[in-house]
Amino acid sequence: MVVSFNRVVHNIKRLLLKSSFIFKVNAFVKYYSRFLVTDSTEIDRFLNKSQFVIYDNVKKMFRINDINLSWPQKISIRRLFMREVRKISPTSIKLKDILDTHYYDRCLERYIYERLCENKKNEETCWYQDAQNNKCVGWYDPQKPFDIEGKKRFIKEKSAEKPAWGKVTNIDPLERDDDGNVFYRSSTVSEEDDTILELVDSVQENGFSNWKSLSPPIVLGYSTTTKRFNAICGRHRIAVLKYLQKQGIVSGQLDIMCHIVEYPFESLAYTRPYSIKCKQCMNNGNN
Repeated sequence: MVVSFNRVVHNIKRLLLKSSFIFKVNAFVKYYSRFLVTDSTEIDRFLNKSQFVIYDNVKKMFRINDINLSWPQKISIRRLFMREVRKISPTSIKLKDILDTHYYDRCLERYIYERLCENKKNEETCWYQDAQNNKCVGWYDPQKPFDIEGKKRFIKEKSAEKPAWGKVTNIDPLERDDDGNVFYRSSTVSEEDDTILELVDSVQENGFSNWKSLSPPIVLGYSTTTKRFNAICGRHRIAVLKYLQKQGIVSGQLDIMCHIVEYPFESLAYTRPYSIKCKQCMNNGNN
């Protein structure tokens, strides 16, 4: 009787294990099948959420034609891609074809090189000294005063975009350049490794998986004006792959599954260099 009972328990466990495996496989298929075939209604649903975005069915990429979008409109489009584009099938681009990247993306890639090849301490890297301490956080009309009242108005506008800005009380670190770009400056330099170094180790040991990288998906912006790519989503993954490509570890022929949106202005993100050194680096290309 005991033997019979144990056998029943054993069979139930096997059945549950088998059912669990089938459930996981079924969930996997359902989740990733939409990345292979996208219902056109899903694309239409996405496009209906922004009047400025169109979809090229031949190239399988998005496009923005309006060059005069305001910053609130650009930020709204950027958030739309980060939130909704995962429901649409990605296209692909070869790693070698991502020839040049925008300031912030490039600086993150440079951080890997400085830490792993030049053995610099975190506080000595450009990423922590400049990019993280002089963050471009928005734009404010350069024709308007940027005194205490102007900074308060800027904070109020930012709070409408992101409620966390409503908690900012110290407005002294805010600076605006001649083009209207607003930076939040800090003298605190982190000594902790950026998590991107762990991703470098992972890709070197296990390779790069497009399937794992689909959630969240990589979204690349491409400026037809500057001829540079800007990672809207997946910046760490792109920086790692470009670094490893230059080290001869990852092939430039690697196909990266991603979404691409093309536009006639510089970027959908605020990121701009603050220091003269950063501006020179940005103008020197991505080599």
